[in-house]
Amino acid sequence: MISKEEICDNLICVTVSDAGAHHRILCVPNQDAAFFDVKDEDFVIAVSDGVGSCKEAGRGSKYAVDACRLVFENIKACKLPFDNSEILKTIISEWKSQIGTENTDDFCATLKAIFKIGRVMKLVSLGDGIVAATSNGISIMAPFVETAFTNETKCLCSHTFPGDFWVNDFVVDIYEPFVAFCCTDGAANGFVAGKELNLINELEKSTSKDTLKRELEDLIKEIGKYIFDDKTIGVVKYEKNN
Repeated sequence: MISKEEICDNLICVTVSDAGAHHRILCVPNQDAAFFDVKDEDFVIAVSDGVGSCKEAGRGSKYAVDACRLVFENIKACKLPFDNSEILKTIISEWKSQIGTENTDDFCATLKAIFKIGRVMKLVSLGDGIVAATSNGISIMAPFVETAFTNETKCLCSHTFPGDFWVNDFVVDIYEPFVAFCCTDGAANGFVAGKELNLINELEKSTSKDTLKRELEDLIKEIGKYIFDDKTIGVVKYEKNN
């Protein structure tokens, strides 16, 4: 299990990722990736699941979250507008740029990301998993993707377009706590269907900054008892200091 944590004033960012049992048995590395960055109480957090049937899935997921890092840096440097279309186009182009001349469809990966600038969080979703936010009784979550076949998922690939993504804004009150949450489908499959927001509300209302990392690690361990896929969760929690 790999856990990362950073506390910046009133914000805490945590990512937890663990390889699935099947991958351990086959000596295959964790094909999920996670990333967060904080600047001036603005942030990006992203998780990605490399599509297991693709031979470069692990690199594909890493490139996906790295594309989000580059987007966030460009927004903060005023080189990219905080605009849905521009963000999505840049994610796709930066992901493909890292692949270079190799076969793009060897690198397929899903993506869940949240960009916060000022009071606005943009939630970005492509493929399986969960991306959601909650604050003071108000919440938003990307819809679950319905596909024609059980082994089919939307993902970053050679024919991905901005219209393939779900993206939405969530406005936060700087005087109220909030939670930004994203996870890959390995973690999402361990939640009770229809109750996903209950967990996220619990993280907002009942989990302190001091215990967030440990609680997410415990959650990943519990899910790992019956879900054998790679599992990754990313959370940003905001709470005012007393």
